[in-house]
Amino acid sequence: MIFMKLRKDLQKVAELYRAIQSNDEIARNLGFDPYGLPGYETIRHFINDLLDDEVLDHLFYIQVEEIKNQLERYDEKLGEKTLEDATPITAKRGDSEAEYNDYYKVKGWKKDLLIDQKRKVFLAFQNLGINENEGQALPLNLEKLQDINIAVGEITADGKYPTYTNIAVAKHRYGADLFYRPQDGWVHNSKGDVDEINRRYQKYWKHCDFRANAILESKLGFLAKQGDYDWVGAYHRNLHVRRYNRRIKHCVRRYRIERNTNESFNNYLKQHLGFETSLPHKGKKHAFKHTTLCLIAVNAVALTRLQNGITENLTSVAYLT
Repeated sequence: MIFMKLRKDLQKVAELYRAIQSNDEIARNLGFDPYGLPGYETIRHFINDLLDDEVLDHLFYIQVEEIKNQLERYDEKLGEKTLEDATPITAKRGDSEAEYNDYYKVKGWKKDLLIDQKRKVFLAFQNLGINENEGQALPLNLEKLQDINIAVGEITADGKYPTYTNIAVAKHRYGADLFYRPQDGWVHNSKGDVDEINRRYQKYWKHCDFRANAILESKLGFLAKQGDYDWVGAYHRNLHVRRYNRRIKHCVRRYRIERNTNESFNNYLKQHLGFETSLPHKGKKHAFKHTTLCLIAVNAVALTRLQNGITENLTSVAYLT
């Protein structure tokens, strides 16, 4: 399946099978004995039936964990600076399962992607309806990465992600900071003032973890554990907006560059792997499976390069086939 995603001329299992049958080198590179190939139905059943969402999800995160391990051989860390955004998956014409989104002007679905900014490796993903709020994906992605011992340092994202809940959970549960452009209409929230944080903390004076002499960071962490995200998130957002505005030229430029980098990489994915244009069948099941396989294919290229001592341009697939 990875080979199929890297070859635009192989979009169906039958085409893949013919390529394996007619080219001994392809068969060997894919791990087959050219003189003892499995039957077409065996390969079709494996690809179409056995590679379900659970298997692909497991495979994806095994890959990411191994990429992390390989980078550590070179004293490199995965996930220090990341980008997060959702990209649309345009449905095939006449797909009755797909919903229309007025912003994208298409019918289909979305895939939320968390990407390592330096290495352009996919770290995590969530499948979403095209009208769902992608902000909900951020803590789910961080939880997935925590399970494989990847600590995200910073996430650059647009205004749909830095809700008070996401800011507080990212910072105090997963140790991740969010970098974002302040949105029109945002105003200072007094819940985030230090005096308000102290007052809120004091309400828990009977709690076993309450400490009368706790420092501010400890109070914020404690309040986040209690689910007081409006106070904790407001504190960090107020602080971020002040810092952003103090260095507005630098921050605007940085945000624009990082967002453009993310959009360019998404376009690259669509151009070279048919992320949208090569959906095999109608329906969200096929759309999500196809796009997940595209991510696995790109990360497989990165992992293969690392295993062979290559540490630059890990995810370039332009001239592989």
